[in-house]
Amino acid sequence: MNKSFLKFIADFGPLLIFFTIYYKSGNNLSVAIPPLIISTIIAVATIYLLEKKIPYIPLVGGIVISLFGGLTLYFNNPVFLYMKPTIVNIIFAITLIVGKTFFNKNFLEFFFKY
Repeated sequence: MNKSFLKFIADFGPLLIFFTIYYKSGNNLSVAIPPLIISTIIAVATIYLLEKKIPYIPLVGGIVISLFGGLTLYFNNPVFLYMKPTIVNIIFAITLIVGKTFFNKNFLEFFFKY
C-alpha cells in the first residue's frame, strides 16, 4: 500500500469509526468513545511502524483523546470530550508562545516535521 494513503487512513480512520459508531448507536457517547480510543492508539502505532518515529501532533492528540475520553466514560459526563479540541489548541498555543518568547524559535517547524 501507498505510505501517504496509510497516513491518511491513520489520521482520519479513528474519526470515521467514532462517527459511524456514534450515529449507529443512537448518539450514545459511551458506546462510541472506546472504539475511538482504541483506533487512535492503533493509528499512532501504525504511524510509528511506518515511519519509525511518532510525530508530535498525533501523539499529543492520542494522549488527550485517551485521557479525556477515559474521563468522559468514568464520570459519564460528555463535557470532558467536548473540551478536547480546546485543550489541544491551548497546549500548542502555549508551546508556540513559550518558544517565541523564551527561545526565539518558531516551533511550528518542530511540530510539523515528519
